[in-house]
Amino acid sequence: MADTQRAGRLAWLIGTRDRPEYALEQPGFSHQGLEWELAGAVKMLVVLVVARFVFNMLLKGPTARLAARRGSDAHHRDGRRLLEELWVTAGNLLMLGAALYVMLRKNGGCWFLNTDTCLAGWPNIVAEPEVARYYQLELAWYLHMLLKPVLHYGLPDGRDMLVHHFASLALILVSYGTNLTRIGVVVLGIFAISNPLLHIAKICNQLSLGPLKIGGFMVFALAFFLSRVILVPLAVLKPALLDSRRYIPYAVEDFRFWYYVINVLLVGLYFMQLLWMRSIARVLSSASSHGSVAASDMSAKLDPAQRYATGTAQQAGAEVTADGSTPTQATQARHAGRGQQPQTPSPADLPTLGTADVRAEL
Repeated sequence: MADTQRAGRLAWLIGTRDRPEYALEQPGFSHQGLEWELAGAVKMLVVLVVARFVFNMLLKGPTARLAARRGSDAHHRDGRRLLEELWVTAGNLLMLGAALYVMLRKNGGCWFLNTDTCLAGWPNIVAEPEVARYYQLELAWYLHMLLKPVLHYGLPDGRDMLVHHFASLALILVSYGTNLTRIGVVVLGIFAISNPLLHIAKICNQLSLGPLKIGGFMVFALAFFLSRVILVPLAVLKPALLDSRRYIPYAVEDFRFWYYVINVLLVGLYFMQLLWMRSIARVLSSASSHGSVAASDMSAKLDPAQRYATGTAQQAGAEVTADGSTPTQATQARHAGRGQQPQTPSPADLPTLGTADVRAEL
């Protein structure tokens, strides 16, 4: 087999194996190396970082005033939280739109409800240029999330989220490097469905938008259940565990170690979704049985992620209002002017949504 046929990012994996299935026979078959993907991702990363600084500059003041006016307590009056959620919501909507477009238009017919073409013919699977661009965008997004504590343009994530970001980067790089981009697009698309819904629900909660506070969380919970509990076994685990033996048995035989490693990771990932779905269901059950305050307390106890780094909640009360005072000081001044005793802010009357914070960004 000619060396040129082994060129590209699969040379490290296929090596000197002589199976005819590994002959890269399709006309125009070529794979850009991992260096090409990283170079494109760095360019997109620069764009995202610049966009984030501009976003902060334009909306920091308005979000601080809006949160101070609409928030029910010091936690919800933190304008930085609102600014962060707005940015993450916009980014997640962009990721979801890109994932759906690539999956439905540029993924060789491989999507949620038809996974027959996701693995068939590997490694002779030619990825459309849009697939590579989408991978670069996902890579840039997670890198920009990791750079938040370094460049100080967003609230830092907790340790659980950092582990998640690194795991996501590994998934992106491994699936691209092994030319498993079709099934990779499906996985990324499935996990992108519920992401924006969670952050929209958190915005509704922080701004005390009436029925949307609970309703938004319920919509998110439904999307989480349908995508991560129902779709993952059908569109991810089945192709990885069973269809691979049917469509590419030679690859399973030759790369048995990678077959088991990848599937153990996917099964573990699904198990996490089940645990998180149980936590989400418990929050909803608490809200319906004991009221939203009890649900909020349970949500805080169940949340292992502590999405925002230690100190954020303590600093939340220091967010200034338009006149330079903190929300608590402004409230006390208003009461003093009326001859009333200052009142402490009422506790949150809705689930904090922290239970699902980590889950929705996987």
